[in-house]
This record gives sequence, C-alpha cells and structure tokens, in this order.
Amino acid sequence: MKHSILILILISLLSFTFAQAKEASFLLSIDENTHINDAVRILETYSYNQESKKLINLSNFNSKIGIPIHQQEWKRALELIAIYNQLKVEEFPGYYAIHDVAVKEDEVVEIKEELMDVKLVKIEARALLADRAYLKSLGIDWSTIFDGTVEIGAGFFGAQQVPSSLMELTLSKSASWDGKTIDINTLLNVIESNQKGSIIAQPTILVNSGKRGFIQVGQDISIKTVDEAGNTTDTFFATGVIMDVTPTVVKIDDTDVVHMNVSIERSSGNPGNVSTIITKSKSETELVLYNGEEIVIGGLYDTDETHTRSGIPILKDLPWWVFGIRYLTGYDKYEKKERELVIFMKVHHIVPNALERQKQAIKELKESK
Repeated sequence: MKHSILILILISLLSFTFAQAKEASFLLSIDENTHINDAVRILETYSYNQESKKLINLSNFNSKIGIPIHQQEWKRALELIAIYNQLKVEEFPGYYAIHDVAVKEDEVVEIKEELMDVKLVKIEARALLADRAYLKSLGIDWSTIFDGTVEIGAGFFGAQQVPSSLMELTLSKSASWDGKTIDINTLLNVIESNQKGSIIAQPTILVNSGKRGFIQVGQDISIKTVDEAGNTTDTFFATGVIMDVTPTVVKIDDTDVVHMNVSIERSSGNPGNVSTIITKSKSETELVLYNGEEIVIGGLYDTDETHTRSGIPILKDLPWWVFGIRYLTGYDKYEKKERELVIFMKVHHIVPNALERQKQAIKELKESK
C-alpha cells in the first residue's frame, strides 16, 4: 500500500515537472534591438510548430522592434510588438499577416496640407583626412572660414616651410596672399598634390525640412550577442564616414535660415579573439546657417601607425634562422602619424516646395515656347 502511494506521488511530481518544462518550452525572449524581420523569423518558428501557420510581414515597418520580450508566449509577444510599433496582426487560412494601421481620412488631409509647404535643403559635405603636422605648418585657422575662403598663417613660419605649390596657386584669382586668405578648393588641391591628405568622402544630400537625412560611406559590421534566454542574434553597427543631419528651414524677417542638428562620425571595426573593437571619432553640434553658408568641423584626430622593412632586396627578408643575415642586411621602421579629420559642410541652397517648383517649371516652359 505504501509503495503504491509513493509511486502515485512520484508520477504526480513527474507529470507536474513535465508540464512545467513543456510550458516553459513555449515561452520565448527577444531583445529590443532585434530587427523586425529577425523577430518575425523567430516567431514564425513557434507559429508553424504550434498551428502550422506562417507569419508574414506586409507592413512598411523596417526597424528594431524597440520593446524587450521576456518569457512570453509567441502570440502575446507578437501582440506586444505590433501594439508598440502601431501595427496590426490579422489571421488568414494558413498564415498570420502583419499590416500597417490604416490612416484616417482627416489625417490624410492634414498630411497633404503639411506637405504643401515643405521646403527642401540641399547640403554638401566633404571629409578631408590630412596629416596634422602639415596642416599645422600651414597655420590654417578653420574658424576664419567665410565665403569659401580661409585664413592661413604660413608666412609666419618662414619662406622655407611654405610649399612651392601653395605659392603658385595663390597667384590664381581664387586666392589672396596679401590678405593671407586662400580659397578652400585651392587649399584642398595643395594638400592632395603634396600627398599630405585626401578627400575620403564627398556626399550631397537633399532633405525635407524637419526630416532626418543620413549618409554612410562604409559598411555595417555584425556582432553576435546572446540574450538572457540564450537566443543568439546579430547586432549590426554602422562604420565608415557617417553624416546624420536634420535641417529645419525657419523664416526670420522674410529671410530663410536653416537650423541643423548635425552628427559627423568616422569609425572602423577591428575584430578580435574575444570582442570587436570599434574605433570612433565623432562630433555632434547644433547650427544655424544662412542660405549658401559653409562651416568647418575639425579637431577629430587619430593615429596611423605604419611598419616598413628596408635594406638589401631578398637578403633583408630571409628567415631569422639563416645565420641572422636579415639583421645585418635590413631594418624595421615604425612610423606614427597623427591625422586630422576635417568636415566641410555647406547649405548649398534652399529648394522651394513641390507646388512652387511645379509653377516655376510651367512658367519656364511657357517662356521657352
């Protein structure tokens, strides 16, 4: 009798433990930085296993889910993601579909009225990576930039330190040596012709007033991360030369000026055995510029280390165990150079809204006929 009771108790405990384990296997966790497409693939595994239905994302949403999911049943997780990102989920025979929430008619009218007065801002940027010591020898003062020119103080360093190419180019119409100012384009030509720097990016972007513009010249690198539930996800980081700008056109005394939130970044990823190191130089600022004004963001430094081996060809590259000849016929040279990243940014011009542009195009067409 006692043995029977013990057996029943053991069976009950095992059943309860199995039920808990089975219930836990249906719960999932998703990190808030997971992209919507990755989240859909994770949820689809559960929906197909439990209900033999696929999960399809038919919405225009294309970003991170933005909400952490911890130990939730898959339908509840899908519901939370949809509510947080203003989406809706519909069930169909054989699949679930994620849709955008329909926009009401009065909201459409409001959007149309807003778009009628939206102006565009054309922004030009140039990223110069140059030898810091060379720029210092020229005595460039970036804060003096005005109307496409900048002041230099090379004359104070003695004639021997002034590059000959700079002396030649200052004779052109775009520069004035007497006033110690030089055209920016001329200065950049001097730097590149002397192989002391180069333009690494020259993006141009057209952005709606009040909207975000983003330009990246580089690549995204992925780093695998594991959340609390043991799920492995790829987290992507943007690297390269990145410009993130939000311009807003403001009218002051019948004059349009541009208020800008600007973020400039130069970064690179260095994968290691344990972790990935992202080297970054970044500057964020808030500016107010008039139409056609140009500014410079400087002072972003990094160090470039180069290694070269010189000596007698072939002999200098022999292995060390060949009687040590490589040490007698060659030597290693390590050189460190400080480089400065200089960003030139210009509000090229403010473009009228779409209706004004259409009227102007029709007027020009009639005049041409």
